[in-house]
Amino acid sequence: MRIDLAPPDWATHLQSDLTDWQRAPVAVKDITPFEIPEDAYFEYCYSDAEGVRRPDPANENPRQNPWFDFASNITGPAYKPDQWVVPAGVRPRGRVLRMELESKILHQRRRLIVYSPAGRAEDKLPLILFQDGKAFFGWGRVPQVMDRLLEAGQIGPAHLVFVPPSERTVEYAFNPEYRRFLTEELLPAAQDRVKCDSRRTLWGASLGGLLSAQLAWDRSDLFQKVVVQSGAFLFSPDMDRQNPFEGNESFLEEVRRGDPARLRWHLDCGQLEWLLASNERLAAALAEKGATVRLVTRPAGHNWVNWRNGLAQGLRFALGDPS
Repeated sequence: MRIDLAPPDWATHLQSDLTDWQRAPVAVKDITPFEIPEDAYFEYCYSDAEGVRRPDPANENPRQNPWFDFASNITGPAYKPDQWVVPAGVRPRGRVLRMELESKILHQRRRLIVYSPAGRAEDKLPLILFQDGKAFFGWGRVPQVMDRLLEAGQIGPAHLVFVPPSERTVEYAFNPEYRRFLTEELLPAAQDRVKCDSRRTLWGASLGGLLSAQLAWDRSDLFQKVVVQSGAFLFSPDMDRQNPFEGNESFLEEVRRGDPARLRWHLDCGQLEWLLASNERLAAALAEKGATVRLVTRPAGHNWVNWRNGLAQGLRFALGDPS
């Protein structure tokens, strides 16, 4: 699909999925027509002389990025949301528990949400632990997606545990104390309220995906599966966190030195985002080591529309045996 944008008079630069947003903005004078796949979901914005990012006033499509209200979007003629994406307004059918706990490790009070399918709240079931819990619960509507897949007989039931971050980058980027909090305090607190049958999956997007991968790697005694959407595998402990586009891929090096065969991996990444190559390298390294891994890509960028479209696939991977 050919895109030929007409920048407004106030615009100085174009930022988009194709330019890594702030990493490589294109000056207005250099904008030329470009191609995106026929089934793509594409986001972009303009920045003005003060560096403020603003939507395209000529684009009337409803904005769908909950992080960036300035992100305009274009879809190709063949684009369709995944059939299992749940629209706003549909309520979960099961039990929603909102919990709080005092963390001695973090020295603060933390919240979590635990969801159990209708009629299964007291059953011993697999457990999925989500980073960015508020986002996956609210924007992703994961409980409602699970409800629909259960009704269709495509998956088995599970308890879903959603953990909202407090200081996201500090907690998610190579923070052993936060990982201890999850395994030594939060997980036991959740399992005091719902029964886990010992089958556990970690799930996260972007930096939350890196955290999920690192935690599963460290604690394969607790977790057997990992779902990572657009994992931030370019990050390393010594990198400049204000520049997330380059790094030493430290987790990839851990995989190459270690034994990943004890975990099963589902990696999911957009074809229009800067993290694709690092996800491809990690998938290849896992496969070379004998791990069970699959990488799913879609013609989209680093955003929640992309991740919502991958929720059903991730749930099938985590819970695909209805028995």
